Amino acid sequence: MKAFHWFEAKQLDRVTNFSTEVECIKGFLNSGYNAYFYCSFAKRKEYYDLPNNIIYLGYFKNKYIKFIEFKLRIIFKAIEIVCCSDDNVLMVNQDLVVLMKPALWINRLLRKNNKFVLDIRTLPTSPETFERNMRSYNRQVRSAVKSFDGLSFITPFLEKVSLDGLNSKLPTVNWSSGVDINLFNASKYDYDRDTEAFRLFYHGGISVSRGNLDLIKASEKVVARGYNIELVQIGKIVDNSIRQYIKDNQLESWCKLHDALPLSDMPNLVAHCDLPVLPFPNFLAWRVSSPIKLMEYLAMGKPVLVPDMECFTDILDEQSGMVYYYNREASDVISELADAIIHRIEKHNFDNNEFIKNQDCIDYVSSNFTWEKQVENLVNFCVELCQKNK
Repeated sequence: MKAFHWFEAKQLDRVTNFSTEVECIKGFLNSGYNAYFYCSFAKRKEYYDLPNNIIYLGYFKNKYIKFIEFKLRIIFKAIEIVCCSDDNVLMVNQDLVVLMKPALWINRLLRKNNKFVLDIRTLPTSPETFERNMRSYNRQVRSAVKSFDGLSFITPFLEKVSLDGLNSKLPTVNWSSGVDINLFNASKYDYDRDTEAFRLFYHGGISVSRGNLDLIKASEKVVARGYNIELVQIGKIVDNSIRQYIKDNQLESWCKLHDALPLSDMPNLVAHCDLPVLPFPNFLAWRVSSPIKLMEYLAMGKPVLVPDMECFTDILDEQSGMVYYYNREASDVISELADAIIHRIEKHNFDNNEFIKNQDCIDYVSSNFTWEKQVENLVNFCVELCQKNK
């Protein structure tokens, strides 16, 4: 393989966690291959110490012109790659499949060995438009199966859901979310308690569809039953109705909501919590995911409270002590979540003046879910793909 080119329909400066893109490119570079990530931006171009490898396809700031310009630049950049070089891998997310068609046609016409890979990290995430968006998604996947050379998925369950009924013969690879083990290194942080309350924690996108309002309502029930807790949620606040709910119900004394902070701030905040919670609703888009937050919590030695859905059950055994499950299909999921929180509070040893630091969690992630290990799967897949049919 000569070079790896990853195109995403993404405004990189808007994402809560840019680790997937940055760590992937670093992984290819550390393996000795040229690698480039192509994307767009909302307000500013962020390079994350990769000024020669993150390439913004666009100059205009008007969102309508930018949208058209980005698509055109992707088409012409892909054509440039296949015309001027060989043995490259061009990887795109599902929204860009159709834009690769001209480059695919030219690649075949010139008998080049450039390979095209569809990479899927998520399903449509809006419940309101899910069915309509899934029809478009399925068309994109079918198109890629007919004309691309390989398929990449974030989890085996996502692969199963996406290829159901397609009878695809294309080679596939799974590479999940990982963790920056140098940043989320538990040995660098202290775990001394700074509160008498039992602190719940979440970081990432904050929205109704992700279950953040359910978590607040469940925590309300916990407080109403006399337990001393704090709930800290940090990230991009998608739904202002969550802020309004906190204000209307006067929950500010224990319910803390913060806008997104730098990723470098997260490890210390995670260290100083009792229980991270990922309160995802029973929705297919969350069931097929691989939350980066899960790996980051475990890397800091924190067992996590989660619903019993495939993105967790496929990799974490409840008996391991690294995860606490609650029933995602409960008729009253808010009460179910509240009961699960109370159960963990009552099991907690408050005599120890430190927050929990579970070495099993740290060792598990260090052995299985560093970015280096996950990206290695993709690197090997791309190399083998380029060697195929030579």
